[in-house]
Amino acid sequence: MSGEDTVIRWPERHRPEVSPLHAVNELEIGAPRERVFAWLARPELWPSFYGNCRWVRRLDGAWPNVELGTRFRWLTFGVLVVSEIVELEPPERIAWSAKELGASGHHGWVLEKRRGGRTFIRTEETQRGPAMRLAAPAMRRLMTRYHQRWLEGLARVATEPPAS
Repeated sequence: MSGEDTVIRWPERHRPEVSPLHAVNELEIGAPRERVFAWLARPELWPSFYGNCRWVRRLDGAWPNVELGTRFRWLTFGVLVVSEIVELEPPERIAWSAKELGASGHHGWVLEKRRGGRTFIRTEETQRGPAMRLAAPAMRRLMTRYHQRWLEGLARVATEPPAS
C-alpha cells in the first residue's frame, strides 16, 4: 500500500476518479492492529484523540462497539454529519458512508499487521456533491492535515486498550 493506489472498497458513486475530493493518509504505529481497531470501532471515543470530532451520538444500531448498519451523528469540520457503518472486518477494515448538507462521502480504513506488533494504517475519504465541487481544493488540504492528526492521535491512545 503506497502512493495513489487505493486499497479501499469504494461504493460505485464514491470512487476517487468520480469524486471531486479524495484524501489519503498513512501511518505506521507501534500498537497491535486489534487494539487500534478497538479504538476505531468506538466512535464515541474519537473526540478523546481527534480534535476535529465532537458530539458523537448513536442514532441506531450497536453501540458502543459498532456493527454493520450502525448509524451515528457527529460534528466534524464544523458540519453535522450522519454516518453509517457499511464495511466492518475486524481487525482489518472499517468504513462508513456519510451524508451532510450539500455533500456525501465515504471514509475507509485498512489496518495491516506489521512485524513487532506494529500496525500500518491507510485511511482514504472521498466526497462529492454541489458543495464539494466548490470546496474541494481547500477541503483536500484541510482533510489531509486533520486526518493525519487523527492517525497521530490514534497512535498515542492505542498504546492502551480502550476503557470498557
